[in-house]
Amino acid sequence: MQMAKIMTVQGEIDAADLGFTLPHEHILVDFGGAQTACADRYDRDEVVRTMRPYVEQIVAAGIRSFVDCSPMYLARDVRVLRALSEQTGMQFITNTGQYKEPYLPQETFDIAAEALADQWIREWEEGIDGTDVRPGFIKTAVEPQPLAATQQKVVTAAAITSRATGLTIGTHTCAGIAALHVLRLLSAHRVDPAKWIFIHAHQETDFDLVRMVAREGSWIELDGIGAASDASILTMLLKLLDAGFDEQVLLSHDAGWYTVSEPNGGSPRPYTHLCESFLPLMRELGIDEPTIHRITVENPARAFAVG
Repeated sequence: MQMAKIMTVQGEIDAADLGFTLPHEHILVDFGGAQTACADRYDRDEVVRTMRPYVEQIVAAGIRSFVDCSPMYLARDVRVLRALSEQTGMQFITNTGQYKEPYLPQETFDIAAEALADQWIREWEEGIDGTDVRPGFIKTAVEPQPLAATQQKVVTAAAITSRATGLTIGTHTCAGIAALHVLRLLSAHRVDPAKWIFIHAHQETDFDLVRMVAREGSWIELDGIGAASDASILTMLLKLLDAGFDEQVLLSHDAGWYTVSEPNGGSPRPYTHLCESFLPLMRELGIDEPTIHRITVENPARAFAVG
């Protein structure tokens, strides 16, 4: 049987080699808007110098892989990620896809979903921004309310791209109603719900809605660890585990955030809270080691497997 593969910024690896993974983090971000976002707004070497110690901290803690969720036009920079990977040994996964208004170029409003998907498929086939770095997943975003026409177009383009490439889609969603709408769009394009990640699911306060999404077979990502209260995320996690969704849960911080618009990148948030504080709390509550391994190692390997 052929081994499942993961696409990192240094090339393809076996999914079994992904290891302990943080499935939703950021190295740098730029919220200046699509019209101005470019690498001229920051010094790549400075970003690498600043963020390297944060990455080294989690390498020392045993974390092997890092999914960077900054999409194009929000400071996705594969050269920075590859430099950090080479210097620290961390396996980085980057993305194709686009975010939401107001961080979309005018072209996204003007062209068809198929044409947008063609651009993303080309990044998979040829590489990103003139490099040979290929995306390991598709990043999109919607508002936590009825999806605007352009958001529906972006999700549709993601569905087309996923079908053509085998890449998983992750959508900044936050709300269960929006998540169910995204799933309906994906279903219309015959995308398996298991190829979709409900990003920021911990922000949905109605567990019944989260359970509805989980029952479809999608990934439920609780990625506010260290920012939201531990108690709130643990409550959601325990409900998911009690309902039998341990094979669909992902845990991360949504941390880092070297912010281009702030002096010296602002104050990036470390990626350490999961290992230092949250996992010990999970153990205190009786969550066993096989379940922790499943959530932190096995689930990301299946979630980001290409195919």
